[in-house]
Amino acid sequence: MIFIPAGIRHGLAASPDSRLVLLFIKSPGIPEAAGATTGDGARAVLPTASPKLRLEVADVRTEALDVVQVELRAPGGGELPAFEPGAHVAVDLPNGLIRHYSLSNDWRERDRYVLGIARAPNGRGGSQFVHESLRKGMTLDVAAPRNGFPLDASATQYLFLAGGIGITPILAMIRWCEAQGRRWRLAYAVRSAERAAFLESLSKIGGGSIHLHCDEQESRVFDPQPWLSGAPHGEHVYCCGPAPMMAAVKEAASHRDPASVHFEYFNAPSGASVAIPADARPFTIELRRSGRSLTVPADRTILQILEQNGIPVVSSCREGTCRTCETVVCEGAIEHRDFCLTPQEQETGRTMVVCVSRAKSERLVLDL
Repeated sequence: MIFIPAGIRHGLAASPDSRLVLLFIKSPGIPEAAGATTGDGARAVLPTASPKLRLEVADVRTEALDVVQVELRAPGGGELPAFEPGAHVAVDLPNGLIRHYSLSNDWRERDRYVLGIARAPNGRGGSQFVHESLRKGMTLDVAAPRNGFPLDASATQYLFLAGGIGITPILAMIRWCEAQGRRWRLAYAVRSAERAAFLESLSKIGGGSIHLHCDEQESRVFDPQPWLSGAPHGEHVYCCGPAPMMAAVKEAASHRDPASVHFEYFNAPSGASVAIPADARPFTIELRRSGRSLTVPADRTILQILEQNGIPVVSSCREGTCRTCETVVCEGAIEHRDFCLTPQEQETGRTMVVCVSRAKSERLVLDL
């Protein structure tokens, strides 16, 4: 029997000699074992989906113009699954949509999850429901926190670049930096001052330097170049915001080590296409657990074919940004077209995001 402390992210891998291998993923403040692998060619398996948490909306309040803060707690109190700075939760909204929201509160708080949610005027109805219909006392099904935007605890200092509601995961990271005594600085860009969420929380943290850029007041959009012109030794950059800002940061940081620049996408990057490429070709997927083989036509995605054939795969964004449909790949070469897996994760070929990614090989074997 193996006991795994709460909050430690883990997974399982099956090795060729039938041994069971436990894989642990580091948390901020926990040293990373260099080159940690299963050592025998075993493929990692995503953690089995946990039962949804039934949480109560403890508070809904206006945080800024078109931004609300939502506090979730266990009905009657109680401890919630641990999370790390940068983590998010998937929320099943009563209107049938699943939406992902970053956690902004202190990672040491185990009794609540705090979300910041901006109204998206051209969205598909998730933020509109939250702003117009979500009320204190309602209950929601929420998946345990996941983290595709983790802090690298080995950095000597941190540069945070946030745009609009992109401040939510950054705020949790800043709280961690303060608790750990790490050096940090923040550039926070918004359209106008009344849209700047969590300013009061930031003012109470102190510690690092905070620069607020308001496009309307300064009559120009935020320029990340001055912030990224140098490359202090050991500094890591974390950016979350609108697609145009992310693109500008990516260009301005092109001289830096790519492993030290991290992005969290809420939507597909500006100019990026999630449409199936014109030169796409058909391929076969084999489902390891059921033994079924399905053909994915050139004009269809893996997710569409799975849904068409009644194979249950949970999905949300359908544009490669949220990881909800991330699936383990047992065999085959992957054409990664997502915006959420890290380059290192893509290189391993262990998982793929089936709403957008395709096969390079004629056949893929999926752990389904």
